[in-house]
Amino acid sequence: MKGEEKAEKIEIDRRYCKGCMLCQYVCKFEVFEPGGERSALDYLMPRPARVENCRVCRLCEIHCPDMALTVVAKRKGGEKK
Repeated sequence: MKGEEKAEKIEIDRRYCKGCMLCQYVCKFEVFEPGGERSALDYLMPRPARVENCRVCRLCEIHCPDMALTVVAKRKGGEKK
């Protein structure tokens, strides 16, 4: 079931992120918060502060206008990390 998936990590490509924070606004699970790191374009980027809350719905990926986000799901049936 899709709702049972968990994220291993969320990658934000600093070459493309423009700090629009759409990922934070669309996330129902409060994964993102404003971060202190700047992108290559000198924008403040969001930070995936609570990756453990992510349910891999991928709304952040879908809504990112610059395709700067990648949600990496944990593998099912694999060893625990």
